[in-house]
Amino acid sequence: MLRALGLDAVSERVYRALLADPTADATLLAEQLALPQGEVTRSLDTLADLALLRMSREAADRQRPVSLERGIALLLKRQEEEVRARRAALEANRATAAAVTERATLERRRIPTGTEQLDGLDEIQSCLESLAQGATTEIRSIVPTLMTPEALEAARPLDEELLRRGVALKTVCHESARTNQPALAYARSMAAIGAQLRTAPALPHRLFVVDRATALVPLDPASPRPSAVMVTAPGIVAALGELFDRVWDTAVPLEDAPAPDRATGITPTERELLRILSTGLTDEGAAKRLGVSLRTVKRRMEDLMRRLDAGSRFEAGFKAGRRGWL
Repeated sequence: MLRALGLDAVSERVYRALLADPTADATLLAEQLALPQGEVTRSLDTLADLALLRMSREAADRQRPVSLERGIALLLKRQEEEVRARRAALEANRATAAAVTERATLERRRIPTGTEQLDGLDEIQSCLESLAQGATTEIRSIVPTLMTPEALEAARPLDEELLRRGVALKTVCHESARTNQPALAYARSMAAIGAQLRTAPALPHRLFVVDRATALVPLDPASPRPSAVMVTAPGIVAALGELFDRVWDTAVPLEDAPAPDRATGITPTERELLRILSTGLTDEGAAKRLGVSLRTVKRRMEDLMRRLDAGSRFEAGFKAGRRGWL
């Protein structure tokens, strides 16, 4: 019990032995407890420092243990003082961190061109962390690809902290997250503590908008070298925010299952597949956009052609348009 109050195991044994025999000296205690005398002596010094030993009122050269009740009260008081000191230090550190974050936010808004290029995953990740740490109201993001389980778990502490601070998290994920167990489990756990999540069958490129003041977008999505642009120019940030809102409005909340259109009977994914293929994109390109396998695209397209009674992709596109499927 006393260890929970900050007393080490050996010192607790020595203290309890003294309570049983207040006249025992270091030699006798070492013998009773089967401990080296030097270790017992160090424990006696510890007990004295903690005020668990007091000078005897009968023998001026001896120390006696305070009662167990008094000892617990003294240890508890010491812990309370330590907690108060840590709390004061924490508040001071929190104020310092807030000042650093505020300065960083002001510096970002003073970027002459309103943009800053970031090269490499580490630099991008560092910027994302900095932006998220400084968020005060909301973070809106589009995540068009599945994150690895490791990346999801790495994101969890910061996401949970943001929600605790009252920062609104609105995220649109790719529809494939509904059938990916790690992604679905993560999404549900975040939704359970206040995050808002929706899915869509096809999404534009990655987007991260913080407090309607700063946005992060890929510099060149086709480049093999990861790079991004941080934007603080109000007009561009507002336009990117509108893009997010349009995607958000058409996405399906995580708790709802994407339902077929009542008038046409096709699902949002099937409609998106028809739209993508009508632009001339190949099956491979459609599979990449939809986050599914090539085999799945071919199977879904064959099913759509059968339902449209079409003999070719061109005819399927024509009939889909006539029926209002596009």
